[in-house]
Amino acid sequence: MARLFYTFRPPDSYSFAAQLLTWSRKFRVFMYFKNHPYPHGWQQAPWMLAAGVRHEWKPQPERALAQLASFHASLHDWMVGHAGYHMAAHIWPGISRKPCLCGFPEIYFFVPEILVLVYPDQVQIGIHGSEAEARRIFEEISKSTVNLPQLRHPLSIFPVLTRKQYLDTIHAILHHIRRGDCYELNFCQLFASDQVKISPVETFTQLPPAPFSLCYRLHDSYLLCASPERYLLKRGRQILMQPMKGTIRRGSNAQEDAQLQLSLQQSPKERAENTIVVDLVRNDLSRTAVPGSVKVTEWLKIYSYPTVHQMISTICSEMDTAYQIGDLLATTFPMGSMTGAPKKKVLELIDHYESWPRGIYSGTAGYITPEGDMEMNVIIRSLLYAQDDRRVYYHAGSGITCYCHPEAEWEECLIKTKQLAHIRI
Repeated sequence: MARLFYTFRPPDSYSFAAQLLTWSRKFRVFMYFKNHPYPHGWQQAPWMLAAGVRHEWKPQPERALAQLASFHASLHDWMVGHAGYHMAAHIWPGISRKPCLCGFPEIYFFVPEILVLVYPDQVQIGIHGSEAEARRIFEEISKSTVNLPQLRHPLSIFPVLTRKQYLDTIHAILHHIRRGDCYELNFCQLFASDQVKISPVETFTQLPPAPFSLCYRLHDSYLLCASPERYLLKRGRQILMQPMKGTIRRGSNAQEDAQLQLSLQQSPKERAENTIVVDLVRNDLSRTAVPGSVKVTEWLKIYSYPTVHQMISTICSEMDTAYQIGDLLATTFPMGSMTGAPKKKVLELIDHYESWPRGIYSGTAGYITPEGDMEMNVIIRSLLYAQDDRRVYYHAGSGITCYCHPEAEWEECLIKTKQLAHIRI
């Protein structure tokens, strides 16, 4: 039986979306999307939930991307899931296999039992069942009570590297850049908590709003993601990627905010960093594109979010009919904004200098529609938590180029952790 969608009209969609997140915790596997309406556009719905497992896809990672299109075609349904950064070892020979600290596999997708799309004026519930069953689900969600527990203690995380260790590593990477081994390298450091017990759903609600946010549970592993960055969008044969390089804080008033935005726009370091990644993405997309179809439609554009300004470029292409969705992932992953250029060399250097595993971090999560369209984010600004380990992990990184100052890169990473200062557990 095909998935059918039934439409309902809640009294208030925003309240219903909050109830939906509360209701989702009953499932051992779910992905809740909170797509804030920033000017990226193209999101499927302001809120989405994929819950329960009708079918799951747990392939051998080394053959996964070659099999993705055929598995999707065999079901012709929605697929939701992730590809972790550790998939790089199966795409780029010579890269170490480092398991995720929180147990996420290299790649996993599932066909949800229930798909809920929440729009400002209506709710669509997609199931393999009757309207009566959809109404029962709608009413069950509507009766969910959003009760926040007493959250008293701040979440404390600490860098794994000391400041000196971090600066020494950046100087070593700069030596590679000056020697011509690479032009840019995205170096990420790990932050971790002591053993704590958190309520993942309530912790997710405290993250700052971002256009590609999601709360993902895979059994006992949780990804709480407040990503502002799109990895790729596929609509028909049209492909869009939006690498994000360049970050600066928001100002305390309109005048300071405008000055900071201009400073980011004019920064030689940030412009060079973004431009290098744009060239890398153009090259990656050209491998599956109709010749001549790769275009830069936005270059070094500033997007403003509640806590930061970001420099984002947009690159589009038309995918050649000879290629499938697995080919698109295989030729663009890991994304240039989280690696650098040239990609093969920086992957080797990241493998050497980052002694901890990135795991699912700086990978991607999202969905594939029955028609083969895709929307995938970049997993950054994210908390990782496993119920058995009971530690919270957070990665923060920055692009290292010949323009960088190691002390400023250290401060940038610390700035990216400040969005966690208000979180209570």
